[in-house]
This record gives sequence, structure tokens and C-alpha cells, in this order.
Amino acid sequence: MGTLGSPIGLVELLGRDGSVRQSFAVHGWPLRIGRALDNDVVLSDAHVAPVHLTIAPQAAPAAPAVSDLVLHDVPQRAHGTVDVARTDAAAHLTLTVGETVNGVLLGTRRWRTGERAVLPVTGPAPEFTLGRTRLRLRLAGQPLPPELPVAAAALDDARLGSIALAAVVLLAALLFQTYLDADPDLLGRAVAATLLTAVVGTMVWCGLWALLSKMFTHQTRFAWHLRVFLWAWIAWLAADVAPRLLAFVVSWPAPSSFAFVGTLGVAAVAFYFHLLAVEPARPKLLRGVALVGWCVGVGVMLWFNIQRGDRLGEELYMNHLFPPALRLAKPVASDTFIERLQSLQPVLDKKAKEAASGGESNAGAGDEE
Repeated sequence: MGTLGSPIGLVELLGRDGSVRQSFAVHGWPLRIGRALDNDVVLSDAHVAPVHLTIAPQAAPAAPAVSDLVLHDVPQRAHGTVDVARTDAAAHLTLTVGETVNGVLLGTRRWRTGERAVLPVTGPAPEFTLGRTRLRLRLAGQPLPPELPVAAAALDDARLGSIALAAVVLLAALLFQTYLDADPDLLGRAVAATLLTAVVGTMVWCGLWALLSKMFTHQTRFAWHLRVFLWAWIAWLAADVAPRLLAFVVSWPAPSSFAFVGTLGVAAVAFYFHLLAVEPARPKLLRGVALVGWCVGVGVMLWFNIQRGDRLGEELYMNHLFPPALRLAKPVASDTFIERLQSLQPVLDKKAKEAASGGESNAGAGDEE
């Protein structure tokens, strides 16, 4: 690389959360990155080759062999030469992959040994991954993101008002549910048990997620996990009650019988936001994981319902009652109800015959023994 002077760029080593862990000054070109000590940027990653890649300027880059080679359009020079020690915004930077097994992850594809890609010298700083090391190349002409106020960032992370509101709403919902379910003589004990379970469960759950965030991003993000958990619990309660209320109001059992679809969806969204604090650099991957988890959960519940009751739904009949004033469906006359029950007679007769034949077979087997 060229003689030392004012740096023309930085190679930044990024953590899992996107924060800069280490930076290397760039004083000229070509720039070699690898594990060998004679590189300009030396990495201690066992999955990086001795000379993993080289970055050098190029005045008029040759036409790429792959259509998606150019990651960013930059102005071209008609003619002239490029100083290999320093370059300006008019030059192209070409990344050439060295002798490596793992290649370089750049953009949306992995580049292999001998392949070349044109890096942008204007616009957002390009990021690329070598082995398990994520790097970003910042040049002097590239724009910087705006400065973030420290107080605003802290307030945005905590959002104490949102957490307090969620805690009050959740507490009111849990106490009301306890009031409806508990024996009046044991209401005080039931309320104390509910509060203790809610507080301890919340602290343990959020504490474990905070520990996981600390391990991967060096930040606990406890307030984030607490906010996600509280609002997810409220949404879960709503997703559990709303379908049953709808089924009662319109006398349609399906929403109540398949209420688990909504509650599993709430759980999947909550896991996504929890994981986002652990792996903030891969939101698309986490959304895919949450979606796959929701689909698997719904599939398992449907299979379990079929195995348990030969039906996809969770309930055989609606067993929950709400205030009659909320009901919109017209009442069914007794005679009509009895007539509709007649369709169950063949099914019940068949079940009875199967049970009787099964009992006789078992009795015969016992006699033979």
C-alpha cells in the first residue's frame, strides 16, 4: 500500500448488531485483507484465507462477466491513468477474491476465487463478509448518517411510558380474569398468586432474553424485551378472547374452534421482535424464521386435533358464554334444535356399534387365553 498520510478511508469490523468493533485506516491502494501478517488489514478469523481479497482502483472497469456484478453505478473516465497509491471519486474500486474456500459474501451473492466485483465509491458504504467477519469500507467521499442524540436514543430504547401503559393494561386484564374465575372466598389468595406469577414469569423471561442479547450484541436491551413481552401478552389475550366472542355473537363456532391460529401468530411475532434484539442485522431472516415457526405450530395443532378428536378444530362445541345482550344471532326454537340433532343419530349408532364390536373381540381374546 502507498505511503502513510491522511487516511482516504476506513475498513470497519462490524459486530452482530451493526456497531463498529474495530477500524483500520486506509492510506492507499491496493488494499489487501486476509489472515497473513503482510496484509494491510490482518484478521484473526480462522475462516479467512491468508490473502482473502484485494481492493484496487480501476479507471475504466472491464465489462463484467456476470450481469449483477456492478453493485452501484459510478461515473467512468474516458481515458487517463489512476494513481495506485490514492484515488478520487471518479475511479472505480474493484474487489478481487483471492485463493479462498469460503469466498466473499457481497450484496446478495457469494463471490468465489478469481471473481471480481465493482464497489461503489459514492453512496452507502459497501459491506462484505469474509468467513465469519463482517467488514464495511468507508471512503472520504461517502455520506455519513446523521448524528443521533444520546438522550433521544436512550428514551427511544426505554420508552417508559409505553412499558407503563402495557403493564397497567395487562394487570387490569389479569385481575379481571381472576375475578371472574376465582371463588369469592378465595379471591385475595387468587389475586396474590396471579400477581406473583405474572411478575416472576415476566422477570425470568425478559431476563433470559436480555442475557442472550448481551452475549451476542454486548447490550442487554432489557427494556426492549420487557416492552415486547408485555404487549405480546396483551395481544395474546385479545387474540384468545376475540374469536370466542365473535363465535358467540354470530353463533358461528369456527372462529372459536380455530382461535389457536391467532394466538400462535401473536407468539411468532413476539419471538421475531425478541430475536431482533439478538440479531438486528438480519431482519429478513428472522421474519422467515417467525413465519416458518407459525406455520409449523399451526400444522402441529391441526394434527393434534385430528388425532385427539377426528376434527381440525380445537373444540367440539362452544363452551363459553358472554352477556346475552351481545348476541346478534337469532335464537333457535326447541323443535328446530331437536330436528337438527337427528343428523347425529347415524354417527352415534355407528360409534356404538364399533365400541360394542371392539368389546366383544377383547372378551373373546380373553376367553381364549
